[in-house]
Amino acid sequence: MPHFDLFFKTEALRQRLEPHLRLIPPLFEFTVRTGTPEVRYFDQNDPMWKGFPFPVPGGTVYVFDDGIPARALGGGMDMRASVRVLAGDSDEAAILRIWHEVLHAIGQPADDMTRRAAEWQTVSERILWGLWQSLARPVDVPFWHSRFYAWLTERAGAGAGGK
Repeated sequence: MPHFDLFFKTEALRQRLEPHLRLIPPLFEFTVRTGTPEVRYFDQNDPMWKGFPFPVPGGTVYVFDDGIPARALGGGMDMRASVRVLAGDSDEAAILRIWHEVLHAIGQPADDMTRRAAEWQTVSERILWGLWQSLARPVDVPFWHSRFYAWLTERAGAGAGGK
């Protein structure tokens, strides 16, 4: 069971999001803290990552709401993750972003929802997925992400790894 020290940069951010962590399955255990862990910054010349803090210690997730120039909203690898919360984000969107990045942190392909649709969807979900798209609806919504992340979490718990 992966354990992470989950740092919320501010107490306000912690109070807002901590009650919703229950949406993330119990495969992940969190020790919740307020503050900033030791961080480093990726290539400061890359507009995707400019000013984006990433935790140094393994087993650490950092959630922040700074107005930084980076386009990235999150990153996760090697038992570390960092998640940016934007002013207009719903609580659900922020929690799904945390879940997404901790999946990356444990080696799961959280960006592959569409490419792996045949693997994670039930027959009824495949039909709904097709109907959804035929109505020109985007699949990049919490409904689909939560189903895909649940599948990845179950897969990780079964020991399938990130392959």
